Amino acid sequence: MNQNDKNKFEKFGMTHNQLQELRSFLVERIVDNMSTKDLVEYVTNDLDQYYENMPDVEFIDEAKNYWDDGYDDVVEEIKEYTDCDFKKPIGDRI
Repeated sequence: MNQNDKNKFEKFGMTHNQLQELRSFLVERIVDNMSTKDLVEYVTNDLDQYYENMPDVEFIDEAKNYWDDGYDDVVEEIKEYTDCDFKKPIGDRI
């Protein structure tokens, strides 16, 4: 047992690998008990944060890769939408 495992075992009664397995099992159980609506909300919030924190250049590359040849059409739709008088607030779109 290495020093890291010894420290963790003394503090938590488990080695590093055992703690990792406990983390994975907890995630699995939480996800198993979530409704589809909760999962969609969680993933949506997570992706919103992910893309919000991504530098603009990387985000544009990601969007272009995702939409491929349709990217320009999507950008035009977004421009039209943001310029319209009626639109749902961002939080109401889920």
